[in-house]
Amino acid sequence: MRHFLIWLLGIGLVLSGLLVPSPISLAAEGEWSKKTDMPFPRLFFSVSAAGELVYVIGGMLAEPIARVDTYAPASDTWAQKADMPTARAGVVTAVVNGKIYAIGGWNNEAPALSTVEEYDPATDRWTQKADMPTARVFFATAVADGKIYAIGGIATNFGPVLPVVEVYDPVADKWDQKAAMPNPRSGMASATVGGKIYLFGGTSNVQGPVLATVEEYDPTTETWTPKTDMPSKRSALAAGVVGKHIYAIGGTDIVQGPGLSAVERYDPTNDTWSKETDMPTARVFLGAGIVDNKIYAAGGVAEGLGPAILPAMEEFDTGTLHVERKERVSTLWGQIKRGDYNNDIE
Repeated sequence: MRHFLIWLLGIGLVLSGLLVPSPISLAAEGEWSKKTDMPFPRLFFSVSAAGELVYVIGGMLAEPIARVDTYAPASDTWAQKADMPTARAGVVTAVVNGKIYAIGGWNNEAPALSTVEEYDPATDRWTQKADMPTARVFFATAVADGKIYAIGGIATNFGPVLPVVEVYDPVADKWDQKAAMPNPRSGMASATVGGKIYLFGGTSNVQGPVLATVEEYDPTTETWTPKTDMPSKRSALAAGVVGKHIYAIGGTDIVQGPGLSAVERYDPTNDTWSKETDMPTARVFLGAGIVDNKIYAAGGVAEGLGPAILPAMEEFDTGTLHVERKERVSTLWGQIKRGDYNNDIE
């Protein structure tokens, strides 16, 4: 009787869809698919994902703008949200506890801003917060332990590149200074895995050269550790975390050069890189947001500062959901075959 019940449980898992692939997306695993274009393409915007939406924030055309657009992957549609209080290009965003923080950038009055504004998606409202101590652009942000780290960047178009590391506590609305970077950079991408912050590429000087450098920052000890370089040197790229891996996307290998389509995946556990499927649209100054383990690459330009401002929105299905499903079901089915559920069934 016990074995018959175990067999029935196995059949139930098959019927429930746990042992067969689920039609999560029309895109194949590890491949890109084109989505609805951005309704308002522009330069120097920021992208963050919060909840089930991808937010495209700020940027510029003839001048800096305050516009905010959202992309809903579930419906492949765009909507406009409340403008930022401060029109900004080169703004950098980060998400903590479901709220988006827009930091720095520049406008027509200043080459670099220290402005910080918080957006609440639940109310579609912006709130002014404590200024960042160091006004800057082309820096990177990363979130660790509920705090936002603002790293590197420049204060003017002529440099120099800053080694500054500052951390913002959204609960206290307060900034603190941290130990400086050993290798100052701007135009790099950042991501957090396992409480450690990783920086990818960028430049050590406003005129280059473009770097393939990867460094790991430990917020607890304020120490930096060199890691394996990216296979492709890049600046003005995007990065995103899916599962335990970091994806480096697009960018350029020459200051103001043509955009790249390259996608490379970094495994922080093993400090190794692997090649992924190229983006359909090569671009630089793009942004990326992650929803349901899928990467959404938004906008950018074909080369340098233009001339082609791209509206492209493209989705990359990394296959992580499918892999996790297979691993989970394989473990469960192994337990069933071994009779690990005997005590529960008897």
